[in-house]
Amino acid sequence: MSGRAHRIGAVAGALLALLAAGPVAAGAVAESSVDDASLLYLSSNDWERQSETRKVALAADFMRIFCTDQTMSAISLADCLDRDKANGALFERAMACVSALSTGR
Repeated sequence: MSGRAHRIGAVAGALLALLAAGPVAAGAVAESSVDDASLLYLSSNDWERQSETRKVALAADFMRIFCTDQTMSAISLADCLDRDKANGALFERAMACVSALSTGR
C-alpha cells in the first residue's frame, strides 16, 4: 500500500508543478503562435518587426498557399512588402505585389 501512496504522491507533485508553471507555459504558447503567424494575420507593424529570414519564410508560405503562378520569389515578395508602405492590410499589399509582377507593372 505504501508503494501506491508513493506513486499517488509523485503524480500529485507533478500535477502541482504543471499547475504552477501554467502561466509561464501559456506565455510560451502565445509567443510561439506569434512565430507561427501567417502573413494573412500580420499587421504592417508586425511585418516591420520580423527578421529578414522570417519575412522570407512568411512570404514563401503566402506564395505556397495563395499563388498558383509562382513567378515571384519569396525574397522578391518580402522586398516588395518592405518597399510598399501603402496603407492597408498586409495580405492585400502582398496580393498587389504579386499581381503587379504578373501584369508587368
